[in-house]
Amino acid sequence: MQLDLLKRPDGRTAILMPSGFVLDLLTPDATGMPIEDIAQCLSSQPRWGGAARPWYSVAEHSVMVSRLVPPPLAYSALMHDCEEFLGDWPSPVKVMLDRDYVKQRLHPVKDALRRWFGFDDEVPAIKQADLVCMATELRDLLPPAWLDWGHLPPAHPDRIVPVGPDRAYALFLSRYEELRHLAQPHKAKPAKAARSKRKTPQP
Repeated sequence: MQLDLLKRPDGRTAILMPSGFVLDLLTPDATGMPIEDIAQCLSSQPRWGGAARPWYSVAEHSVMVSRLVPPPLAYSALMHDCEEFLGDWPSPVKVMLDRDYVKQRLHPVKDALRRWFGFDDEVPAIKQADLVCMATELRDLLPPAWLDWGHLPPAHPDRIVPVGPDRAYALFLSRYEELRHLAQPHKAKPAKAARSKRKTPQP
C-alpha cells in the first residue's frame, strides 16, 4: 500500500486498484503496482464490450496473443493490453472518439506500465497476432453479422474455449511467471500528437 502523508491523490482522477495501489491518471507512476492487480482487472474485463458468448476476458485474449508470437516477444505480447484495466473500449468506439486522440491521452498511463513491468509492445508481430486473435474471437464467440472485416487476417485454426474470470486470472499469472525473465528496461517513446479536427479561430 502506498503511503503519502503530504499529498493525497484526488479520487476524481486517481484509480484504486484491487490491492489498494493508487494510480494517479494525470501523473501516472506504476512503480510498485502488483501484477496481481493487472491480472484481476483484465480477467474481470470482457472483450467486445461483453458481446462475446461464452463470456471472454481480456486476460484470456492476452494469453492467446502471447502464444502466437515468437518466444522472445511473448512477455510483451502478454502485457500488450495491460492498460485495459481502465476498460476495454471496442475499436468502433475509439474510432468514433478519434483513435489517435484516445491513444495520445492514454499514452502516459501505458508508458508508466511499460516502464514498471519492462515491456515494449510496439512491435509489428504483436500487432499481427492481436489481429489474428480478433479474427478467431469473431469466428468462435461472436454472432454472424453483415460487416466488412477485410482488414483482419485468417483466424487461428484452434478454437477458443473461454474459461471464465477465475481461471483466466490464474492463467494470466501463470503465463506471467513463465515469461517474466524476458522483462527488460523500457525506453519511453514520445506520444504522437493528436490530430485536431477543430479549425483555428481567425482573428
